[in-house]
Amino acid sequence: MQKFIVILSTIISPILSFIYQSLDDYMTLGWEINGNYITFNFLCTGSWCGLGLANTMFGCDMYIAIGGGNVTVPITILDMWSENHDTPKYDTDFWTGEYNIINSTGYFYPNVILKDTGKTVNFINATFTRLLDTGDIWDTVIIPGRSININWAYRTKNSGKFDEHNGYSQGKINFAKNIEDETFTSLSSEKTGLSLHALAMTAFWLIVAPISIMVARYCKHLRCWYFCHLIGFSIVILGTIISASLTYKIHTVSYIQTTSKPRYHSRLGLILTCLVMGQGILGLLCKILQIKFSVYGMIAHARRAHKAVGYGMLIVGLINCAFGFDIYSSSGVYFAGLAIMLVIMLIFELRHQLAFWKPSFLCLKTLPDMTHQEAMEKINNEGLKIMFYEDLVMNVGKFITSHPGGAFMLRDTIGEDAGKYMIGCSNINGDLMPYSHSLPAFDYTRKLAIGKIPYPEGYLQIIDEEESQDCMFWNVSFQEKLSEKIKLISLYSQHFRLSQRAHNPAWLGKHFKITATINCIVISRYYSAFFANLHSWAQELDNSGKLAKKYPACNEGNLQFIYKTYENGQMSQFLDKIEDTEALEIKGPVGPGLLLNSFSGNFVGFAGGTGLVPFLDVAYHLWLNRKNPPAMKFTLFASFRNFDDSFCMDLLDATSNALGENRFKLIQVIDRKAKEMNLTELVKKYAGTKPDAAWVCGPSGYNNFIKNLLIEGGLERNKIIVM
Repeated sequence: MQKFIVILSTIISPILSFIYQSLDDYMTLGWEINGNYITFNFLCTGSWCGLGLANTMFGCDMYIAIGGGNVTVPITILDMWSENHDTPKYDTDFWTGEYNIINSTGYFYPNVILKDTGKTVNFINATFTRLLDTGDIWDTVIIPGRSININWAYRTKNSGKFDEHNGYSQGKINFAKNIEDETFTSLSSEKTGLSLHALAMTAFWLIVAPISIMVARYCKHLRCWYFCHLIGFSIVILGTIISASLTYKIHTVSYIQTTSKPRYHSRLGLILTCLVMGQGILGLLCKILQIKFSVYGMIAHARRAHKAVGYGMLIVGLINCAFGFDIYSSSGVYFAGLAIMLVIMLIFELRHQLAFWKPSFLCLKTLPDMTHQEAMEKINNEGLKIMFYEDLVMNVGKFITSHPGGAFMLRDTIGEDAGKYMIGCSNINGDLMPYSHSLPAFDYTRKLAIGKIPYPEGYLQIIDEEESQDCMFWNVSFQEKLSEKIKLISLYSQHFRLSQRAHNPAWLGKHFKITATINCIVISRYYSAFFANLHSWAQELDNSGKLAKKYPACNEGNLQFIYKTYENGQMSQFLDKIEDTEALEIKGPVGPGLLLNSFSGNFVGFAGGTGLVPFLDVAYHLWLNRKNPPAMKFTLFASFRNFDDSFCMDLLDATSNALGENRFKLIQVIDRKAKEMNLTELVKKYAGTKPDAAWVCGPSGYNNFIKNLLIEGGLERNKIIVM
């Protein structure tokens, strides 16, 4: 009925009225309750032993029996409070703390030789009394018959001082008044609540949270990324709330009873619990805004907040885990794990940042050749969500709801070339500032690619086969003003020559990318090239000398662009100041262009500003084929902010007059006259004529405005080609 450790039975007799419980092979605990008092009896092997009235040393009322030395000496009983897994402090060291031990007795017996084993050991036999409720906040209230968490420790070696234990265990005991009601459970071989809490928090914040963040940052091109991110952080959020709540409930310690690291650990835990709840709500709000709404401002602010709180939450979680390990256990293994995770995150980030320069195996996969027309058929017939980026065909269907700016940005631009948006020279609908995407964002174009568009054969004559159209260098031949702010630039190359004529209708409307380093920043812009020989065209039309403008003669094989100079335009100012013979880095031709299959049919074009350039070739083709039977009808709306920005209007007007409106009709729109012309109704009217295609080329706001008018007028979206 009464249990004793065998090695003590040879020299120590129990107090008959006490209830005894063997805690382990080295310590037995006895007690007796008389009225409002409880008397403890420690029987243990070693130079000191202690009992804590909590399941860990964090916020724990402790009683230490100290002996030591080479002679039998009276035991010293200490009334202490432990803040963490370190040397506890005396109760009297704390505010209002008192020494509440009564009638302490006992001895330390060194170098006792056991008769049955012959082993030499040290023993402690200590007895002391205290009130069940001392009224001191630094003493745990003991309620007879109710289970209480305990921990005990000892040092089996005879060091002669109160130093670090070499034995430590935990359990749950019922300080009953009689032996029949006494219960005891040892937790020494199990994971305690705090141990499980530590393991759970470490798993959540050192493993699951970083992985969930990396999935969101580096895998947005995969449809499953959001579900992985959602599931991962749901585990982190729910796990943190549950584990923290249970820990606070089971291991409640008064704020005044905590100091230093335990207090920081506790407060950071509360902050983290609040953050994870808010972050969960913020994450759902972000996704709803991204998918359902077309309000970029709200989406951007919500995303920034979600990102900031997410990283802040991760940092707080990792710091608090470090505090926890420092308080309760060794933090060496934790910091080793943290170092490994940081290295992994650094590797992923470096790959993310450098991927555009050094493509991964995902980017180097062999892509099938595909034409723009074939890609458009996949949009119209198969319902694929396809966009273009220079010479790549991208299936953005899996990426639409993941686009940081909102799903509406991709939904509204299906079938377009994304290059103008990505380099920051255009925006979606004209009411947002253009945004220059980072290099990692360009890497997504390769990850989303499902096809590669070969450069159109014959568009450029390649003189040097070793040269690539991915990176050509063309030299400035000359520049000439077409109006106050509009310039024509002619370029020549030693390695390439432009075809004299647009032999393939699919060539029309394609553009080239010009790249330059301006003030140590790499800037790229797209400019539409054209085949029309403005000089010859004007000469043929100007039999009566009525053309107001003399157009420059362009050398055969030269590449021509028309651009507008803007006061704060980085590229336009660079081109405006470039000297003759200087070289420009150029890639192309790229982009879907007019997507024209043949020079036949009924077409409407809407040009805003320099968006007129692609339509010069259409008008020029009609002029060159003026003697052939009419196969193509073209109506062109040419819009400018003012007359100073207009160009080639005399040339186009003369062509319209010469060909007749049944072949080529020109409608000039100057902003201040747009209301007088009732432009809105006029556009809708032409949409109602059901043309084979409507081409729209101009600033983003203009493109979006015209596109919406055409749709309102009844024209199918797949017949509207926005450039």
